[in-house]
Amino acid sequence: MRGLLIIVFTAFAAVAVAAAEPPPDFFRGHTVTVYIGYGPGGGYDLYARLFATHLGRHLPGNPAVVAQNLPGAGSLRLANELYNVLPKDGTAVAMIGEVLIINQVLGDPQAKFEARKFNWIGRLVDSGPVLAMRPDAPVATIQDALTKEALIGVPGAGSATVLTLTVINKLLGTKFKLVSGYEGSNEIRLAVERGEVQGTGSVFWRVERDWIRQQKLRVIYQTTLDPAPDLPDVPTVIQLGRNEDERKMFRFFTSYTAIGRSIVAPPGLPADRDASLRAAFDATVGDPEFAADASKANLDLATLSGAKLEAIVADAATLSGPLLERAKQAAGTAAR
Repeated sequence: MRGLLIIVFTAFAAVAVAAAEPPPDFFRGHTVTVYIGYGPGGGYDLYARLFATHLGRHLPGNPAVVAQNLPGAGSLRLANELYNVLPKDGTAVAMIGEVLIINQVLGDPQAKFEARKFNWIGRLVDSGPVLAMRPDAPVATIQDALTKEALIGVPGAGSATVLTLTVINKLLGTKFKLVSGYEGSNEIRLAVERGEVQGTGSVFWRVERDWIRQQKLRVIYQTTLDPAPDLPDVPTVIQLGRNEDERKMFRFFTSYTAIGRSIVAPPGLPADRDASLRAAFDATVGDPEFAADASKANLDLATLSGAKLEAIVADAATLSGPLLERAKQAAGTAAR
């Protein structure tokens, strides 16, 4: 009996010691992949690769970190794979299109995910595009657009720019005419300079304010939750709403701008891995070397914690009932 008690006591003691010891670093010896939902060279790619370069030394165990492009359908392919296929152990994180959360809430049948169930790790920068018009355009204010047509260059049917302009046309009755066929914002900027189109909604004030001023463009509205301090007289899209219901819908359609260029992990991530990734994100964006490299690459930063980012996504998902149905009608096929 005495021998049995000794064995039992020893076993319990071993368990207690093991429980008191910190768990081994999961990430040590693993490779973490930062997937990018777009091809090389664009804004998503640049931000994601910058983040991947610095992440490893801030994760426990200092794992190797690689960046991998997985483009397709405006990053919808990656969003679906992250949610349903890629590892849910912390070794796979991604940067997906900011507008996908809107598409999913609107019921896009191709969206095989629920945005608020992702683990949102943190934001590197928001977007905050503006609608800017040539000085010779017939539209100088949103009121002008109610009676006069203006040609706006847009990148493609699934873009956030198309979604925003389509919704404004539908809800307010503006007459913005969308001219598609441009591959990206750089081509649209050239089209504005040449006079092929009269305006663009695919420029970010924080990044391209100098170009907007050089071209003497007039800013009609800001697509952002928080207005730019140096655009005090330019309304936000939310402020264009004529009643509370419209303002709620415009807030929903604008929420994607707060997502911006964010890092997201799959659902079902163990709590300790989620905490490690969030802590590593915060340490990375607070690293002077990271900030210096961002500055060298002319990449603006406006970081946000994973917890605050998660709250924004959750808020966007609360649109329901008659307002959600009106939002779907306003979006039409633009969000598909």
